[in-house]
Amino acid sequence: IELTIDHLKSRKAFGGVLWDKQVTRHRMAWAQTNVDAARELMYRAAWLEEQGADSVRMVSEVKALAGETAKEVIDDCVQFHGGMGYIAETEVERLYRDTRIQAIGGGATEVMLEEVAKRL
Repeated sequence: IELTIDHLKSRKAFGGVLWDKQVTRHRMAWAQTNVDAARELMYRAAWLEEQGADSVRMVSEVKALAGETAKEVIDDCVQFHGGMGYIAETEVERLYRDTRIQAIGGGATEVMLEEVAKRL
């Protein structure tokens, strides 16, 4: 998010700096809000585990939410970087590749959601 915000604050297009466009700021604010929410849920799951409580449902929720949130955020970031977002060996392109595995590795989102559903 920080990398993209820095880019948006310096990139000029469409008659001005991209960061000056309200829709751009709101998309990045929404991305940060979702990342913060996923992080707080992770802290709650860790606390439950530390207390010795059954944390499987919440850990599964965290895994599902964090992986999908990461995919959505990096999709927006790549889009905001334009063509440079897809060029191999750029940081945002590497982050895109690295992020995609989060929704697969350690249990696909669908598997995590099934674990949540079993415990509802």
